[in-house]
Amino acid sequence: MSKITRFIASLFFLLVVLAGFIFASNNSVVVPLWIGIELAPQSLAVWTLLAFAWGGVLGLLLGYGLFRRIKAQFKISQLEALLKKSEDSNSVLPLVKKQGIQKGREK
Repeated sequence: MSKITRFIASLFFLLVVLAGFIFASNNSVVVPLWIGIELAPQSLAVWTLLAFAWGGVLGLLLGYGLFRRIKAQFKISQLEALLKKSEDSNSVLPLVKKQGIQKGREK
């Protein structure tokens, strides 16, 4: 099943690259862009592909931060459960020691 999924994903990737190449070759009109500063005129395809690339990079960076935070919260939950378990097992020990001391005094 994973081979089929990998094949479909590869085929989809190749189709997207082909569509991008066709888009870039058919849209060669030079367009200036102003985003607070005047950028050198480039073709419409270049601006569009750069926007998609920047969006992908920013999405990956934001996604990495999100997944890192989720992983950290999961680790914190595990450690809290381990600490609670440790505290519960340690709360039994003082009772045993107290009982041992009381038994020693009764003798």
